[in-house]
Amino acid sequence: MRVLFTTAPLPGHLYPMVPLAWALRAAGHQVLVAAPENFSETVVATGLPAATSAPPVAFEEFMLHDRDGRRLTPAADPAERRRESGRAWGRLAARTLDGTLRLIETWRPDLLVCEPMEYAGQLAASAHGVPWIEPGLSLSDFSAPEGPRASAVAELGPERAALGVPRLQDPALFLDVRPAALRGPDPRAGLPMRYVPYNGPDVRPPWLDAPRSRPRICLTLGSMLPTHGRLDFPGRMAELARALTGLGAEVVVAVDDRVAEAWRPLPSGVVAAGRFALERGLTGCDLLISHGGPGSVFAALSLGVPQLCLPQTSDQFDNSLRLQEYGCGLRLLPGEASTEAVLERAEALLREAGYRERASEVAAATAAMPAPADVVAELAKAAAGRAG
Repeated sequence: MRVLFTTAPLPGHLYPMVPLAWALRAAGHQVLVAAPENFSETVVATGLPAATSAPPVAFEEFMLHDRDGRRLTPAADPAERRRESGRAWGRLAARTLDGTLRLIETWRPDLLVCEPMEYAGQLAASAHGVPWIEPGLSLSDFSAPEGPRASAVAELGPERAALGVPRLQDPALFLDVRPAALRGPDPRAGLPMRYVPYNGPDVRPPWLDAPRSRPRICLTLGSMLPTHGRLDFPGRMAELARALTGLGAEVVVAVDDRVAEAWRPLPSGVVAAGRFALERGLTGCDLLISHGGPGSVFAALSLGVPQLCLPQTSDQFDNSLRLQEYGCGLRLLPGEASTEAVLERAEALLREAGYRERASEVAAATAAMPAPADVVAELAKAAAGRAG
């Protein structure tokens, strides 16, 4: 069968789907990944073929500006931030919709796999009557009434009207990567599938093999916030890295080299490690401090590493809440995350064994879930209209 993957032009949205795409290819199916032109290089670097759904689209264009190019002022309320995020993904879908429709018409896929925040594929699949799959990327329920999906669908009102699609069709399958203990109130009965971390090119970091006699903390805010955020996230990361050494810990900062260059000289105990695959680097860390993005969260969950989350937007709030509720992590909301509070929570996560024990339980539950290769047959049934 032919399977068209659709993704926002962001590594954190594509990378979780790469193991599934490769499982399909290994089973003999054809795979194509649709994204804006500026993301094609990232797609082909995973070994997957790319197709252009739109001219280059910069993150700032759809996330920080409305359709007329006016700069948006971010809301302070987390719930409104989620709605803002949904409208932003809707604006992106409006940019990529025509190209996605053309790909369906010309390549004629039997099935679409649309990451939860990529709505052009979902709308195009609805317009053409092609089944689509929702791969879980997060601990959040994107289909919840208060979630970003409702805002994105509303944003796409003109496009839906033009196509005669009053509502998006439901996915033929929801691939649920969440261990049962972290599913929260989501009532959907998805098909379980193990989250297999993929973070791009992977060269074993030299610091990972260095002898150490103290705890090691990994600090990251993902790939987007330090370079595109509305606030001074690079400065905040540098401040936190320096402060965390006061806990007697080594701090490894996962951030683009261009960002870290402004911090030099680095204080003793801080390593600016550039971009590295978290599923590799976290094997030598005792704690992850992150923004709560799904790539960071699931990499740590798969390895049993406790987490402190500093959520900023979208599903990061739900991800961090689920971790805290289960006891394998803690979170600090934007108004709570002073340096002193971060140090206090980090010290507790390093000191109290219960957090690591809970994280290890989740890692074991994750390892017991079906691998992407194990669900390929169900995707073939979905393409034939026989899901489940």
